[in-house]
Amino acid sequence: MTRVLLVNPPSPEALGAPLLGQQYVAAALVAAGVEVRVVDAAARFCHDGAAAVAEAVDAFAPDVVGVGLFTRWVWHAYRMVDVLRTRFGRASPLLVAGGAHATVRPEETLARGFDVAVVGEAEETIVELVEHVRAGRPFDGVAGIRYRAPDGTVRATAPRGFVADLDALPLPQLAQPLYDTRWYSTTAREIIPGGMLASRGCPARCTFCANYVTGRGFRYRAPARVVAELNAYHRRTGAVFFPFWDDALTANRPHLLRLCDALARDVEFPLAWSAITRASMVTPEVLRAMRRAGCVSVNFGVESGDDAILKAIRKGITTASVERALAWAKAEGLHTACNFMLGFPEETPAHVERTLAFMRRIASRVDTFSTLGVVVPFPATPLYEAHHARFGFTDWWLDARYARYDPPPPVTDAARWRRHYVDDAALDLDFFRYSDAMRAAIRAALRFKGEHNLRRSRRASGASQRAATSFRRVHECA
Repeated sequence: MTRVLLVNPPSPEALGAPLLGQQYVAAALVAAGVEVRVVDAAARFCHDGAAAVAEAVDAFAPDVVGVGLFTRWVWHAYRMVDVLRTRFGRASPLLVAGGAHATVRPEETLARGFDVAVVGEAEETIVELVEHVRAGRPFDGVAGIRYRAPDGTVRATAPRGFVADLDALPLPQLAQPLYDTRWYSTTAREIIPGGMLASRGCPARCTFCANYVTGRGFRYRAPARVVAELNAYHRRTGAVFFPFWDDALTANRPHLLRLCDALARDVEFPLAWSAITRASMVTPEVLRAMRRAGCVSVNFGVESGDDAILKAIRKGITTASVERALAWAKAEGLHTACNFMLGFPEETPAHVERTLAFMRRIASRVDTFSTLGVVVPFPATPLYEAHHARFGFTDWWLDARYARYDPPPPVTDAARWRRHYVDDAALDLDFFRYSDAMRAAIRAALRFKGEHNLRRSRRASGASQRAATSFRRVHECA
């Protein structure tokens, strides 16, 4: 039996749950009869990093090592590959890169030590590739990859389309037994599900978005399949809250309403869920249906409070549409979150000040603003391509200076917490060479978001403590 080791490489941004994308890939391999193991070297309590991966390779002796790459932390992944190449030399297993960064920079990943780069969604490609490895066949028949041929040349195979039938993919929970509970929790409890997907793709064209793996076309799963997955997760883990990670859950309104009907009717437990969407993709009817189906929180991607900037970044919304969506969401009793991004190259201090004024205007209807939020230009996006040469940040992800991350302090330490969010590390990276006035404007907006969230978290904590006290008093009197 062919053996595959899937690796989430070391990252300074520790994770508290397995990545959903990796679970989908692992499930596809398990369903195909492949022997699979996983190392999540980015997990909160997996501290050995590249050494843990090398030890796993030594012990498991895999035929293939598959590594998911994210641009923000790819520097750490490349260091891990150097460790593996140094330790195993010619005896190294086939090293396969996948994920967002491999999709947009496949030749770079090969130059940095990988043998194969998967371009796009990986579930079908990796199964086909592993079959070729098992049979000893050349890789030129595997669509959707770049690979280093035996003669050292880099070759590209035919493109592979997006997964046409999402319902045909094995459910990610098939892979959950591969994850060590001790990586994520000191109590080693049951693995926390990595969330849900009811669709893939996003029809928007935002200049900063690096959604190149699942693409711009919107595809969705049958509601019954989503319900079956939720029920199975609950029966196994007892989980009742699930974040939906769809990029544009509400993009297809008829489908969303069918999904909500199925969730309200067929889920076997008191489901609570959250969603991410755009202000222009909701109506009172949609939000009401989501609430009745168990939705408790909606996260709106706003990015700017200035209509000129929203137009420049092709967001496809207006500040007026944001205000309407927030009013509708609060009318349904939903928790609301708003993501803002600061420091676009088109922005001036005056634009940021208008964004801050807008945040103040909507604050009473926003439970949480996105923390941090200084713009990072990801490769292949219009934002990166238009500006990297001018501002001198070409291939910034290969520089160790951009690979650091300061973990957030506990919210109970108000002084450190406030400093962390006002002193966003991405601002110090200074991609767009901000003026002193621009930096001051950005910091003022960051400070407002951080202090708003801190106040809300204190109120929530106080409400929880009051509820706990009332609960104790009731039971003491009983």
